[in-house]
Amino acid sequence: MNQKQEQLQAQRMQATRMTVASSLLQSLLIGLFAAAGTTSWTVASAFGLLSMGSTGFFLLAVQRGWNLRFRNRGLLWAQLLANYAIQLVFIVAAPKLWIIFLSSSLVSFNYAMLGFTPRQFRWTWLGFGATTALALWLGRERFAYPELSGINIALLWLFFFLAVRRLSLLGMQFSTLRAELSQRNRQLTLSLARIQELASHDELTGAFNRRHFMGLLQDERERAHRARQPYSVALFDLDHFKTVNDRFGHAAGDSVLRDFCTLVEAHMRVTDRFARWGGEEFVLLMPVVTPAESAALAVERIRGAVAAHDWSSTSTLPADVRVTVSAGVATSLPGESVQALIARADAALYRAKDAGRNCFVLAG
Repeated sequence: MNQKQEQLQAQRMQATRMTVASSLLQSLLIGLFAAAGTTSWTVASAFGLLSMGSTGFFLLAVQRGWNLRFRNRGLLWAQLLANYAIQLVFIVAAPKLWIIFLSSSLVSFNYAMLGFTPRQFRWTWLGFGATTALALWLGRERFAYPELSGINIALLWLFFFLAVRRLSLLGMQFSTLRAELSQRNRQLTLSLARIQELASHDELTGAFNRRHFMGLLQDERERAHRARQPYSVALFDLDHFKTVNDRFGHAAGDSVLRDFCTLVEAHMRVTDRFARWGGEEFVLLMPVVTPAESAALAVERIRGAVAAHDWSSTSTLPADVRVTVSAGVATSLPGESVQALIARADAALYRAKDAGRNCFVLAG
């Protein structure tokens, strides 16, 4: 049995102990009514034997794990039906105490409702109405109330006092369930937020991933088409990044990638969108660039920040190692697809590499 099953079994054990305690209290109460002469000791003894016997059997079943063999492992329906049948029998057998047994049935159903589906609740409610009506009809000629003696009034008060206690416990269970549900909802919200972040962000660098970026780029193309305003895309490639991995290890390389993203986010505009394109390649979306040279200024600002950065301060690279970046920049043309725009930026990036790296080239 795994830990979760052990916790559930412990909860079932606690709930079954509560039913045993309730049966014991009701049996003692019926015994007190017998001592007061309101009912016979035969009725009190029979009720105690049946009630304590049935709840004791269910307690033993949970202790031994017999309940795990059944689909309804809490044995909710079995316990409910057994208790309800006993209460119905004694509505007829002890007509002076019919209000006691009827009220106990109602409290028991309140406990059972914790595990009811809407359909089960509807049919149980109808069954409760039909069977109690039958029991009341069968015993109608013998029904009475306990004599209004001091002891009977005290016992009736005691019964309803204990019934309120049972209902209060039920309310506490509902409160606990609400608290657990709220906690699970909070955990679910955090999990969904994490899933959404993983779906849209690169796990290593925290930048947008390629798939999410393409959606942003398509949205920007449609906006730019409606507004008739150009937008630009820049593709970045870290120069000789393979050498960093080979000389200093992949951990150092990962640190460089993260630091590069931090630098870009610190120097790009708040309206720009940045993503990891793949490997050591990254892409920057710059909406509404007018004139087109504005994109060149933004890319040059990033290139200069990367070239001037002290990589030993934020990564495991030696102080004498420099990291630079090459970039290709393309500004949208009327009616141009995002694929064509990216292709022009990529071609410009290759020209920047051919030109000696650590520079950028504007696409024609």
